[in-house]
Amino acid sequence: MKVRGTGRGRRLGLTRDKVIDAALTAIDRDGPDSFSLRKLAGELGVEVMSLYNHVPNKDALLDGVAEVLLGGVDLSGADTGTWQERVRAYAAAFRAAALRHPKAFTLVLTRPTQSPAALDSIRCALAGFPELGLSPQELVHVVRSFAGFTVGMIMRELGSAITVGTVDPDQVQRRVDEMVAVGDPLLSAAAPFLAVSDHQAEFDHGIELLIAGLAARVGVPYDGGARGARS
Repeated sequence: MKVRGTGRGRRLGLTRDKVIDAALTAIDRDGPDSFSLRKLAGELGVEVMSLYNHVPNKDALLDGVAEVLLGGVDLSGADTGTWQERVRAYAAAFRAAALRHPKAFTLVLTRPTQSPAALDSIRCALAGFPELGLSPQELVHVVRSFAGFTVGMIMRELGSAITVGTVDPDQVQRRVDEMVAVGDPLLSAAAPFLAVSDHQAEFDHGIELLIAGLAARVGVPYDGGARGARS
């Protein structure tokens, strides 16, 4: 027997889109770990069972939120320019979307999805390298390498991955002192740089390493990086 809601949600004009939007707002505010259907129902002023008229369960709702976020990634700049410029635009678009939703965007990075938005994103990435004449298998390897770096760096920036660096200048010297105290010369030499997290610089540097490496692998010129490409 299918359990139905009380009908109050329907009287209030509740729809699947409104439920997902409300869930996104709550997760943006409190984070996914604090999210529950009971809390969401309370904020919407309905019984929990009313939500089941629009989403079958919590996982489906979180999938819906991830799809909305993924659909909001602006990939318009990832289909123009050279392949190197497209890679930069694609990676930058994902990072920008993540920084707009720093708590909720982890759902995009950690939940597998076959949604239309996900498949559009994958197709856009696969279409970014026509000049290189890659085989389908090599193309997938390349896309997954760039995607793995992008996801990892975004999760690190959002606080979902371990890092010894900090963006708090008041904590930098403490981190340096802790690493120097270990007594390892290599760690001590690197400590002033390990102690600092410059997410923008590290993201850009890593993307350029991947682009330069791919250019060298396929035997085409590297354009010198984002700054070199603009000059």
